[in-house]
Amino acid sequence: MSCMNSTRRMPHPLLRIAIVGSGTAGPAAAIYLARAGHAVTLFERAPQKLPVGAGFMLQPTGMAVLHQLGLAEALRPHIATISKLYCRTKSGRVLLHLTYEELGSGFFGAGTHRATLLDILLEAVQQAGAEIFWNTHIAKLTRDATQRPMLHDATGTTHGPYDLLLICDGAHSTLRDQSGVPARVSRYPWGALWFIGQRTPEFDPQVLWQCVGSTRELTGFLPTGTQHDLLSLFWSIRLDHIDNWRQTPLEDWKRDILALAPQAESFLTQIDSHSQVATAAYHDVRMKHWHGERVAILGDAAHALSPQLGQGVNLALMDAAVLAQSLASYSLPEALAHYSRTRRSHLRFYQFATRWTTPFFQSDLLPLGWLRDLVFPIIQGIPPLRRQMTATKPWRTSSKNNARRVSGRFEEMLKSWEDPSAQENVSMVMAAAMATEAAAVPAVAAVMAAVAATIPAATAVTRAAVAAVPAVRGAVVGSAVAISSPVTAAVAIRGDA
Repeated sequence: MSCMNSTRRMPHPLLRIAIVGSGTAGPAAAIYLARAGHAVTLFERAPQKLPVGAGFMLQPTGMAVLHQLGLAEALRPHIATISKLYCRTKSGRVLLHLTYEELGSGFFGAGTHRATLLDILLEAVQQAGAEIFWNTHIAKLTRDATQRPMLHDATGTTHGPYDLLLICDGAHSTLRDQSGVPARVSRYPWGALWFIGQRTPEFDPQVLWQCVGSTRELTGFLPTGTQHDLLSLFWSIRLDHIDNWRQTPLEDWKRDILALAPQAESFLTQIDSHSQVATAAYHDVRMKHWHGERVAILGDAAHALSPQLGQGVNLALMDAAVLAQSLASYSLPEALAHYSRTRRSHLRFYQFATRWTTPFFQSDLLPLGWLRDLVFPIIQGIPPLRRQMTATKPWRTSSKNNARRVSGRFEEMLKSWEDPSAQENVSMVMAAAMATEAAAVPAVAAVMAAVAATIPAATAVTRAAVAAVPAVRGAVVGSAVAISSPVTAAVAIRGDA
């Protein structure tokens, strides 16, 4: 028995649990907790489940959670096998070229559609016996005389009291603000345009392909499932430019994309209306802990992060798994505290990495683009960092029994996923992920510290250019040129989770 197991208290009795939000964390938590025997009610403000969301990369920790839930096989027909990650500059310089085979035979990433995963999760929620209230906007949180949460929807109906409330309603959650758990939320000035269409032959079905110009130009193409052979297009854009984009002929926008990705000409013929292209605005959420009295916060409501590392869905799944494990092992107050402690150790790496990297790809700090083009090829050439950049992304399949395994330390710790001890193995995967990612922080920090030392000079260059050229001054008024550190400048971007 492990040290952690030996210090556990007896878990609490079965609970009446309310979950608000059906992105990723909410349904995953509902499955875990309903299967454990708790009385679970899931509230969602949308009138029904809708095919919303873009493509994303499923990572090893996320796959571990789906295996634990018994849902990985249902998703498998809908994934695209990603074998390479590629990013180049507009001029053709390669910033990133990683192949999963470097980690060993059989490793790959999994590209799929967010709506596909949601369909699978929600079906499992219903099968687990949880109750779902669609078209129910929970607008207010109060408490009864015993401090149990009471929920009030937009029609004035009261729900509750509940023994536990899980807040999973996204980065701009109003319930989080009413929960009493401190949070800092900022809206990032940059967002994205995205479109999902049929993949054309010019795009390799196994490659995540990206291209950058300056820090204001970024596009990417992600294979998003093989059943319908889809491809997701992403385009970086300032939020205050979206209205202007809607008034601009589509051909002008397509020319901008083709300047970075000439091979997209055939793919872009599928877009003939602005209404086909979705927009996404993002927020940065920072919290010191993710629980309060009889309340836990999960997913983007807890820790919205930049899509640069593609971790939003994976971290949301991890939230659900860790919370369920905590509730099964500790009394309610101890379980909530354990959830916060455990998630903090895992999130540390991703919060650090995304807040450093985002301004190099989405910002008005143009000199950071020059530094990015200089430094990132060097970073990927350093073996420990190169392995870390790849090892946090793939999962593995065994041709013998379709059992998944995970890279690096994970593989040594796992037996077949079909082994009776699979649940304990998943816990080991999660622990290994946390340890591996936390260990990477000092190495990444050292490289970024060297880059950061050049930022004041780069900022000074930008200021001088703005002062010297009136036309440039007008174009960048209100931009982030006065920001001295990308840690404070970068704001996490996320998809619904």
